[in-house]
Amino acid sequence: MILSKSTRSLSQNQFNIRAGCSAALVLGTMIVCSAASQTARAEYAFQSFYEFPSSGTGPKYPFCRLVQGNDGNFYGTSRFGGSNGLGCVFKIKAAGVVTPLVSFNGTNGNNPFGGLMLATDGMLYGTTQQGGTNSGMFGGNGTVFRITTNGVLTTLFSFNGTNGSGPNGPLAQGSDESLYGTTPEGTNGLGTIFRISLGGSLIWSLSFNGTNGSNPLFGLAQGTDGDFYGTTGYGGSNFAGAYTGNGTVFKVTTNGLLTTLVWFNGANGSRPYAGLALGSDGNFYGTTPTGGTFSNGTVFKMTPDGTLNTLASFDGTNGKRPFSGVAQGADGKFYGVTSHGTLNTNSAFGEVGTIYSVTTNGVLIVVARFDGTNAQNPFAELTLAHDGNLYAVTGDVARNPSLDGNVGLFFRLAQVPQITSLTQSNGNIGLSWSSFTNGTYRVEHTSSLSAANWTPLLPDFTATNNTSSYIDSPVGDAERYYRVRLLP
Repeated sequence: MILSKSTRSLSQNQFNIRAGCSAALVLGTMIVCSAASQTARAEYAFQSFYEFPSSGTGPKYPFCRLVQGNDGNFYGTSRFGGSNGLGCVFKIKAAGVVTPLVSFNGTNGNNPFGGLMLATDGMLYGTTQQGGTNSGMFGGNGTVFRITTNGVLTTLFSFNGTNGSGPNGPLAQGSDESLYGTTPEGTNGLGTIFRISLGGSLIWSLSFNGTNGSNPLFGLAQGTDGDFYGTTGYGGSNFAGAYTGNGTVFKVTTNGLLTTLVWFNGANGSRPYAGLALGSDGNFYGTTPTGGTFSNGTVFKMTPDGTLNTLASFDGTNGKRPFSGVAQGADGKFYGVTSHGTLNTNSAFGEVGTIYSVTTNGVLIVVARFDGTNAQNPFAELTLAHDGNLYAVTGDVARNPSLDGNVGLFFRLAQVPQITSLTQSNGNIGLSWSSFTNGTYRVEHTSSLSAANWTPLLPDFTATNNTSSYIDSPVGDAERYYRVRLLP
């Protein structure tokens, strides 16, 4: 399905028809979608909600993954924008209403790049690459900050270079309530791992030495064993100095004991940019933007003891260069984006990215392709929300603002409704379909699948749980087909 702004609605209609999401009553006989057609259909459909404007003092170029707060809203950071142009924290509702919360000014941080984390105290925690106490507007080694959902920001910690510098990735909270993270640079220029209390006290910081990895570019994930797992973008095999080598996967205990688990060698991937996702099976899943069979990147699975299995190699036609990690969907599959893959003249890079899914045994399919008018080269990973849908932002520095004037997009992959039953009683027809809370649906009918238009049965329906139903009282049709559409 091509994600074109001008044809998005039509693509959704066509997708529902050919996916087998319609059912028919023919002369009183019930005919429902076959199991084969239901299996072939995609689980999610693309919907865009908000385009970040290139003008004004709002957020610009949101590169980082979103986090959902306890209030149901999403929270994120933008690397640029805000009243000082140094980035900001923003709130965004699922319907696409964006509210800037705080602008960075240098002393409280500058250039937030790692996104936010929701802690057990209900507060949001994050990092900035630059800025900090007494740093001036553009200097400094970065910060750790806390922010409330109504925008009260507190700088908890400022890096000084010896204990780390330039944090890129999000923080992770351990079961001990401490905050854990990484910085790509530090005393020896090879990066650090750190542990900080919720109050902002540095508990420990350790440095990489190159052979055990160097320059970690993302954050950590806590495993079921209580240890933390992460990647380094460089180091390991072929290490010859800062920002050389193929990268590693490591684990670190809560008291700072580091163990290297995997050395990437090119064939099994190279230079991972993103972190790891803990799957429901207890294994870790991640990506590399280069390496693999076609040198275009990989998706991999790793057991907690470090056994790595390459699930898929990108070949260009199904995307390439996945700089972000994966998120597990409600269906158990993992979903992610590639920054490149399909030739398109709307992109400054000449290529646009994809959204893909991959199963735990390595079956990868392209869910959707960007087309340049909605977004070009996505870098932020997806977030599984409470409603079972996947949400994300894009913020492409190299996008073409002349197409529509915006510099980013907020979108979701929403669960496509599936008709689960169709019954007839006393001249009435009852439909049931899969849904999600607050999803808005429209039931439509036609007397022929070859008809260009479908007739809506109004009013539209807002779901309150994961199953919805509708009663129709048809008049006149000997044959009637039904479908259910998810509305933006």
